Amino acid sequence: MKKNTPINTEKLASNERTDMWDWIRGGNPNAIRAQEAQGQNLFVKSETLPTRMNSYRINIKAILESAGVKFLGAVEDDPLFQYVELPLGWKKVPTDHSMWSNLVDDKGRVRAMIFYKAAFYDRDAHLSISQRYDVRFDYDRFNNEHVAVAHVMDSEKVLYTTDPIDGTGIKSYEASDMAMPLATAWLEEHFPEYKNPAKYWD
Repeated sequence: MKKNTPINTEKLASNERTDMWDWIRGGNPNAIRAQEAQGQNLFVKSETLPTRMNSYRINIKAILESAGVKFLGAVEDDPLFQYVELPLGWKKVPTDHSMWSNLVDDKGRVRAMIFYKAAFYDRDAHLSISQRYDVRFDYDRFNNEHVAVAHVMDSEKVLYTTDPIDGTGIKSYEASDMAMPLATAWLEEHFPEYKNPAKYWD
């Protein structure tokens, strides 16, 4: 049975590419955005992940395999993608940006972030692995309450919040510089290997 794959827009017939350029030049600035949105939709429904995995001294494939992802080989005639079988409950979820989707596990946690630009003239895709915990500055509270606060995040769940610091009269980057080290110190104390994306998921 043929597996679902994204459409390789680079291989569109020449007349289809001409039609697309005419559509763009004809005053429809959303033409490429529509192609990218369609590409995102087809990608999240496909049985693939990008072949290129961005890493620095990290074996992303090994980490995903240890979590249960099975890599089944390259997509014929499309080097951007490879076939995969995801663990039960895992899925690819589109973000509100047509070039970005998330690989989410059975507990709703983001395990990887995926970039896919489907535009036929500049098509590209890559995957970046996620660590379980990270630190995030609260810009909403700074803008609304003029306090500096940072959170330790477990995916999209707040795990720990620093005590508010008065941010009156300072810039947001200055407030962030005060709060972020406090959250990072807490994270390093409780999860010293938090930068390793293979740790703390189970």
